[in-house]
Amino acid sequence: MICLPSIVLIDDTKEDLDEIQSSLVQAGYPCFPIHYKKDEPDNISGIDHVKIEMINPRVIITDLNLQELQVDAVKLVGPIVEVLKKLVTEGPYLLYFWSKNASTVERVMELISDRYSDLNFPLSWGVLDKTEFKFKTQELTDKVAKLFVENPMFNALFSWENRVSVAAQNTVDSLFKLAKPAEINGITQFQSETTTNLQKMLAVIGNETIGVKNAKEEPEVAIELGLEPVLYDHIQANYENIDRATWLDAAEGIGARLSAEKSVKASLNSFYHVEELGEDSPKNKRGSWIELNHDYFGDTKNNAKIQQNLGRNIKTLINEEFLDDSQGTKLTRADAHEATKLGFLELSAECDQAQRKTKLNKYFLSAMIPLEFEKFTKFRKDTSDTKHAGIYRVPNVMINGKEYIIKVSFLYQVGSIPDVSKWLGKPVFRLKNQILSDISFKASQHATRPGIIRFD
Repeated sequence: MICLPSIVLIDDTKEDLDEIQSSLVQAGYPCFPIHYKKDEPDNISGIDHVKIEMINPRVIITDLNLQELQVDAVKLVGPIVEVLKKLVTEGPYLLYFWSKNASTVERVMELISDRYSDLNFPLSWGVLDKTEFKFKTQELTDKVAKLFVENPMFNALFSWENRVSVAAQNTVDSLFKLAKPAEINGITQFQSETTTNLQKMLAVIGNETIGVKNAKEEPEVAIELGLEPVLYDHIQANYENIDRATWLDAAEGIGARLSAEKSVKASLNSFYHVEELGEDSPKNKRGSWIELNHDYFGDTKNNAKIQQNLGRNIKTLINEEFLDDSQGTKLTRADAHEATKLGFLELSAECDQAQRKTKLNKYFLSAMIPLEFEKFTKFRKDTSDTKHAGIYRVPNVMINGKEYIIKVSFLYQVGSIPDVSKWLGKPVFRLKNQILSDISFKASQHATRPGIIRFD
């Protein structure tokens, strides 16, 4: 996959587009020009003729008037929105218009804000004079440089994104440098020996990272995992070159004790610890949270078998492990039970999964409880958030836009072959490695806790 330049230019006049692109390139800013075509009925957005899958624009500079000459903001906004719908992804971006009329641009942005709330809005927007971008290289260099720093938040995030990209390039460069032959006798010999050395080095990296057998089955995982430590080192090596003011300006309150809202904490917990999964995701991957199979558990014919295997019926199990049945009324307790989703967390040993030694995947019983029923997750007069020591409570997380409390019980473990188990339903999310390590550690502590005979 090739990632194209992050600056995108859009104009309906080819000559203007070429001139501005040339000026930007001369100033040292690679950009992706798109000629807006307004006379093709099937070209709804005006840029449908361009393959944009490889574009993730961070700066969009577009002509304000993409169709016939207009001065009415109401008529200008439609083509602009169609272009943005086609181009914009979920990330941050800056939007600039070529125009001499700032008031018209302001009205266009008001209309976008009022009418198109489903659009990913720009982090910042502004107005540029097209004449400044023609043949004035130094002025252009200064102007474009200012575009990136005008918004401190964008400047910090975009700079970090580029540093990581540079670190990846440095990783490849350092490997390539090691692979070059000590003596070069012509281009053919150079190409042959360098390629051979790279092939051997990558193979050794992959084999050593996850083992020969696993590397053969998943070379993409083996090699990329093997390159990660070097990539991280190149990222860290650049810390001293970062302008401290970049992050200070972006992260207000950094270095001071802050009291973040609960919803912000839940979002950050999700950012660090949760990856949402599709229904077709594998059920055997470590950290996967699999919903109970509703068809199986909802069939009353299976109740006796379920109770025989778990030792409890589902209602009793929820009360004993996850919810305080002394809270609320009979009706609210019923609502809490109905809203609670039961599932299983895959927690096989990391080394076994890496080396493919897992015969039966290990699953721990778990529950997803919506935040509105939080009071049912507190025990002993709100002094504890778990029923007993064999419960792990995951920090609140956001899943599918809703905040949940996740609990894992170490008392209920099952071994299963995921693809044939009748108990396992659809994958919902995956817990990432950092929190999995903590859960695994707590589970092993619970399993090996000593017991004593004592007389008080």
